[in-house]
Amino acid sequence: MSQVIVGAAVLNQTPLDWEGNYLRIKSAITEAEAAGVQVLCLPEMCLTGYGCEDQFLAPFTETKAIEYLHKLASETTSMFIWVGLPMRHEGHLFNVAAGITAGKVVALIPKQHLADDGVHYEPRWFTPWPAGKRSQWQGIPFGDYRVRVGSWTMGVEICQDAWEGDKRPAHVLAKRGVSLVVNPTASHFSFGKSQVRQALTREGSRIIDGVYVFANLLGNESGRVIFDGDAYVADRGNLISQSNRFSMNDHELIYASVELKSVNDAGDDIISLPAMKEVPGGTQTFVAANWESSEYIKEEEFARSVALGLWDYVRKSHSYGFVISLSGGADSSAIASLCYLASQLAENQLGWEGMKKRLAYIPWMDSTPNVKEFVKRFIRTLYQGTVNSSAETRASARTLADCIGSDHSEIQIDGLVAEYRQLIEGAIGRELSWKTDDITLQNVQARVRAPSAWMLANINNALLLATSNRSEASVGYATMDGDTSGSISPIAGIDKSFIRVWLKWMQETGLAGTWKVSGLSGVNALEPSAELRPLDSKQVDEEDLMPYPILNALERWSFYERLSPEECVSKLNQVYGAQFDATKLDEFAHRFFRLWARNQWKRERYAPGFHVDDYSLDPKSWLRFPILSAGLEKDLPACI
Repeated sequence: MSQVIVGAAVLNQTPLDWEGNYLRIKSAITEAEAAGVQVLCLPEMCLTGYGCEDQFLAPFTETKAIEYLHKLASETTSMFIWVGLPMRHEGHLFNVAAGITAGKVVALIPKQHLADDGVHYEPRWFTPWPAGKRSQWQGIPFGDYRVRVGSWTMGVEICQDAWEGDKRPAHVLAKRGVSLVVNPTASHFSFGKSQVRQALTREGSRIIDGVYVFANLLGNESGRVIFDGDAYVADRGNLISQSNRFSMNDHELIYASVELKSVNDAGDDIISLPAMKEVPGGTQTFVAANWESSEYIKEEEFARSVALGLWDYVRKSHSYGFVISLSGGADSSAIASLCYLASQLAENQLGWEGMKKRLAYIPWMDSTPNVKEFVKRFIRTLYQGTVNSSAETRASARTLADCIGSDHSEIQIDGLVAEYRQLIEGAIGRELSWKTDDITLQNVQARVRAPSAWMLANINNALLLATSNRSEASVGYATMDGDTSGSISPIAGIDKSFIRVWLKWMQETGLAGTWKVSGLSGVNALEPSAELRPLDSKQVDEEDLMPYPILNALERWSFYERLSPEECVSKLNQVYGAQFDATKLDEFAHRFFRLWARNQWKRERYAPGFHVDDYSLDPKSWLRFPILSAGLEKDLPACI
């Protein structure tokens, strides 16, 4: 047995940010060196950034990555470091973990299994490496190798490799003999997914009867995807160290002193290196934050992931803050609360000076005395009322703005609506009425709100946040160039039912049971309504559509479980038959599938949204559906 300190560092990288990515890697290595780490695992593709998309196909990207790989290698001493990058070999591009130590690149291990579902399109750029194949790249071993360091041996799995069940490389590595497996990964966040990663880490260590080290990326790397920043060390089935997820630091490091068994076999798959210096046992281990065991884990993950996503998005786009058209309803209130949480979590983790450093590009940052004043300039909310807006929503918006400390304004847009109405009435030669022109009169109000919000965003070099959710995207219950206007759509990946649950939790319980937003009391007392029809019509979203739980169920069964329309109706009757009669459920199904097919063009135009659930409706990165089609309503059973 050899006593070795192994470590994993998570990194918040940016695609194509060569120098920035390099400096963050160097900072993590420096901290690891100070802690005595001897083997350090860094995340997948951390030199280039994982989300380079089709820029991976540009030779320049690989060239720059290799340049920085050699630069990094030249600065290594006795520590052994695994770092990820794209590399071309034998006419194909591979996703590679490079082993560097003592000033040299000593091993290049390519990924054997590529991720090709959900947000992942790796086969578009990369080729999977055949198991057992070994080669050389400029004299450096390239392929399915093991690295022996003195008497112990390590192997590599890269992200998707570990998800392959009986085909995961760990099984073969165990037979060949390894003491340690490292896994550089880029595994995007979705609810509950970290539990799967932990299980895969523990299982990997059991398979090899040794130690398994896992390191993920961190933060909103390239726009849509948020990475947890989770890292784990497992020893023979037991998790002995793990990171705090959703950190707002540039990197986080964990490490542990472990005993690595001796492996005495030889073979042509072995890269031999000198033994490392023995270290004393009992170095620090890291445990999960208390909120990780909360009964409200989904609410916690949602708040922390989207807050981190917004924080990274604003700073990486060099914007000065956020603008939200705050209607007083659930969606815009959730987004305003998440922007507020982003600033509060940033202060909690980085401190005020750390926040100023991260946002130093903002001209007014240096002259801002504290976080309270910062929030007032960072978050701007705008209530845009009409004669159809209720006093309750106006008060709800104002109460929330006062609570979070945003710079809040109220304007009345009836004059603009009336002007547009008069112009069109003159053009068509008749008056518009609610009886004949309901959708037209609703949509013009929503659209007229967009220019004012955009103006406020432009004036302040801020990001306008679109306020539509996934449930609305399913059926097109959103106004293009109205509530869909924005640079990014933070809640486009989550359903309305959960947003309502989360808002009540955020008011009454809050993050870690302490960080609450009491100003949500007004919105939580309201029934969701677009407030676009006259107030005496008492417009309610679920009456316009259907109950949100039913809408969400039809969406999931159809486009995640891929059931046929007829199967969906059957399941609808099984689940909701006690609440609604068959005729009503049939009506809901017909409405859902009719509106789904009719509104694909809207989903094509949504601003980028964050992936937080285990599926998405985003046609650019998840669910493709024809813009023009015969639809799915025709495949339902005949109306009852």
